[in-house]
Amino acid sequence: MAGSNSVLSVVASGSSLTYQWYLAGAAISGATAATYTASDAGTYYVVVTSSDGSVTSANAVITVSSAPVITAQPTAATILTGTSQTLSVTADGLEMGYQWYKDGAAIDGATHPTYAASAAGSYTVAVTNTAGTVTSTAAVIAVSSSVTAPAINVQPVAQTVNAGASATLWVAANGVSLSYQWYRNGMAIAGATDRLYKINTTNANSAGDYKVTVTNTAGAATSTSVALKVNVISAGANTPAVVNAANAFLATLSTDQKTVATSATSSTTVLFDYALANANQWTNLPGARHGLRLNTTTLTAAQLAAANVVIAKALSATGITLLNELRAADQVLAGGMAAGGGAGTGGGGTGMPGTGTTPPDGTFTPPADGTGVPPTGTDPGAGGIGGAGSGGLTLDYGTDLYSIAFVGTPSATSPWILQIAGHHLAYNITYNTGKVSATPNFVGVEPPNWTVATDGTVTVTSNAASAGKAHAPMEKQRAAVYNLAEAIYADSSTSAAAKLTGTFTDVIMGASGNSDGNFKSLVYPTSGRGVQYSAMNAKQQSYVRTAIEAWVNTQASDVASTLLGAYLADDALANTYVGYGVGQNGVKADFSAYPNSVASPLEAQHSYIRIDGPRVWIEFVVQQGIVYGTDVHYHTIWRDKTNDYGGSF
Repeated sequence: MAGSNSVLSVVASGSSLTYQWYLAGAAISGATAATYTASDAGTYYVVVTSSDGSVTSANAVITVSSAPVITAQPTAATILTGTSQTLSVTADGLEMGYQWYKDGAAIDGATHPTYAASAAGSYTVAVTNTAGTVTSTAAVIAVSSSVTAPAINVQPVAQTVNAGASATLWVAANGVSLSYQWYRNGMAIAGATDRLYKINTTNANSAGDYKVTVTNTAGAATSTSVALKVNVISAGANTPAVVNAANAFLATLSTDQKTVATSATSSTTVLFDYALANANQWTNLPGARHGLRLNTTTLTAAQLAAANVVIAKALSATGITLLNELRAADQVLAGGMAAGGGAGTGGGGTGMPGTGTTPPDGTFTPPADGTGVPPTGTDPGAGGIGGAGSGGLTLDYGTDLYSIAFVGTPSATSPWILQIAGHHLAYNITYNTGKVSATPNFVGVEPPNWTVATDGTVTVTSNAASAGKAHAPMEKQRAAVYNLAEAIYADSSTSAAAKLTGTFTDVIMGASGNSDGNFKSLVYPTSGRGVQYSAMNAKQQSYVRTAIEAWVNTQASDVASTLLGAYLADDALANTYVGYGVGQNGVKADFSAYPNSVASPLEAQHSYIRIDGPRVWIEFVVQQGIVYGTDVHYHTIWRDKTNDYGGSF
């Protein structure tokens, strides 16, 4: 039962025995006795060690029970005389029992989640387990001889949408106490039981023939079947455009600037051999990157403009905006360091956080469709490239410190990787004819949001009411995980199932120091993954899809469409999990907006959530600030378990 505990014990023979208990495969700190008092749900075992060796116990599964929670109430209806209406209740909880009541009196034998009511009256159901009882709202059944079968007067309409857009099918019918069931290609769609059926994000798997059956106790009517067509841009459709832009950029470079590098860390050329040692040269840290820096010190105006065309072809408008805003955020950090840094770790100074030089607003205007219009600007800002703050630290922050690199030769028929990288950013986009890959993809930001006043003052502790131009580079990603986490907390069973053990101080599948050197040794969890998609309610499932889209839709339409088709396919989602780790507040993972405007921002640090599918892997963690050490900042990683770097290495 929630709030209680269970004592686990083991008996072993041998001399000088030592014990270590584990939960979900992770050693439990301090759990080194023959007994362990477990309070969390999960799979436990203990390893007993003596001078002769070690032995592992059998698993002990602890399930935490709580009082039932009704998630779907029985509904009122008017039924035709001589028929019955099936009342139903849905509840979350373990080992539940049911008892239906009519007008307050228990109905003999009515002890299941459903009950066929044929008499007029007020019906309720009590749902019980060992932790408590909950009673439903009343559903009033009226009986009439004048109830007629439904008649559809507005049929659903066939539609054609582009992949990634939403689609809504709907029907209107006459009749009382109607119920609905939508079908796709003749198969009932789980949960599609309303007058409207909306697909929030269409993909190739959404296409099909749809119809709906409308029912009441007098009969049923089925709509006409209509087609939903989804225009899916073929994977690789955009590759020739990116290749052409890349070759045009190469044509502007000097011989030295496009000589294949002999060092994986070279910053004097854009070209690198197609090898893992060159591909994994990215990191979340500030500082140098291989490739050519996107600034007017390294590139001429013409070269920089050509480089920006490559970026414009490769990313969506959303992805370009994210890039611009992350570069602007790094300029805020440069200003903060120049002003003496923040008050916490890494600040290196005593200046007040929250003020500094004005970040550029970015002159790199994203094209409307993310495909063909080159950026109008040249350099998003003046940047800060070194020097020493008042604390003596090297200033490796600034909008100038972002680079472009080609791993392999740009080609429409053979694999190569476009890399756009800098502090808190790693776009690794692999092109291989008709195959596309956009991972590993690292995005982070410090500060999470800020405002710029008319006098240029930067405030990093802004809230919704703060004056000035507001910046929040990762707002789409933050809002997505916030909504997902809050929806999970709202349901006690999913909240318990999704909770992960341990404390998360960073993403766990990120880069290792100065490169992605751990790439080949990454091991994704096979247990303790959190709550499964199929166990979530419709709202939670919707937020899972939205969160995945928040990362994938930073890419060009053909890349995003292809990957969303894989990640959001029914079979993929059915095997997708969500897990979270609580923040320093000890209560929940806190991804609230304007995190640094509150009295104690660091209470949210260590808040963590991840989406773990057959292919997609997305993590989001809240960390303590570096330049602004009394505040928090974000790290995220998006990986594809089977297709990082195009699956080449």
